[in-house]
Amino acid sequence: MTRSISNSLSGILQDLELERPLLVTTDMLSDIKDKYGISTPARTIAYRLRKRGWLLPTDRKGVWEFIPAEVAGVYSSQDPLLRVRSFLKKYPDIICGLTFQTAAWLYGDSNRVSANLDVSVQGYKNARLLKGHASVSVFEPRLPYEYISNVPVLSRESVIVHMISKPSSVPSWAGVTEWLPDFCADISIDNMIIELKNRPTSVAQRLAYLVQGVRPDISDELLRNLTPKNTAWFGDRKQTLRYDKKSLVADSLLPFDPGKMEISI
Repeated sequence: MTRSISNSLSGILQDLELERPLLVTTDMLSDIKDKYGISTPARTIAYRLRKRGWLLPTDRKGVWEFIPAEVAGVYSSQDPLLRVRSFLKKYPDIICGLTFQTAAWLYGDSNRVSANLDVSVQGYKNARLLKGHASVSVFEPRLPYEYISNVPVLSRESVIVHMISKPSSVPSWAGVTEWLPDFCADISIDNMIIELKNRPTSVAQRLAYLVQGVRPDISDELLRNLTPKNTAWFGDRKQTLRYDKKSLVADSLLPFDPGKMEISI
């Protein structure tokens, strides 16, 4: 498919081709048009670029996907992270990171990305902005975010603590069995201690319970320093599926026995 280039858009397209941004915003177009002394409003330019097949819409108003000249037609890159990239492009000051299975996929421990991206956001107000575009939960990590494929991702330890801090936020605990064992192979006790700082004792109890099979060293170390006295519930306070005497965890949620999980690598 041949895409036309009008004289009025040639300078703008030249800059976009040189920079090769995955996403283009209204502000970016405004800066480029001002550089070339173009008086046409940025949104009008965006409309014209869309009509000619140079921009594709995203789920964020004022953010478009750029389709370079070498792409043989108006075809999206099909980037599974595009929704998060467009959100961060529009709201660059919001602090968030990918978590759960989406994070496991980026770390290479899951062979598929979640159909609905798993995102943790700092602040309930910010979480509402993403509602409907991703699986969103509120969580504030102690450890810094990692950056993979130019998007923020919770550290491995933060992902695990996020899971056991808010078990109901995990979309599918059954699916966790596919990636959790390998995911836990690279977690460290030192980082876990940092991530658990100032959190309730029940969080550490659930952590010790969850990783007892895949990382018994971390589970034992936590329990040596914890000496739990009260029962911590893993799930709602209803019929108990299993009770762990070491961590004093009453599990009414998990569809698997963590003590029988093993690292496969």
